[in-house]
Amino acid sequence: MNPLMHGMGMANGINPQAIQQVKRMMNMFRAASNPQQMLMQAAQQNPAIGTVMQMCNGKNPKDVFYEQCKKMGVNPDDIINQLR
Repeated sequence: MNPLMHGMGMANGINPQAIQQVKRMMNMFRAASNPQQMLMQAAQQNPAIGTVMQMCNGKNPKDVFYEQCKKMGVNPDDIINQLR
């Protein structure tokens, strides 16, 4: 593990607060009557979500996720396991 990441509260390059935020968002999408509309509204309110949507435009989101993990030196399975 990178000691710098550990000092920032990040294990394996994963920020625990970010994981919790993603979990909350996943639960909101699951509960939404129209998840697509909710995603569009979230993208308007949060530029980071809009950026992710643009990155996935016409691509498999799973492939984009794995590609970005590779670029950042993060094991995608570590993130997926944290989200379970």
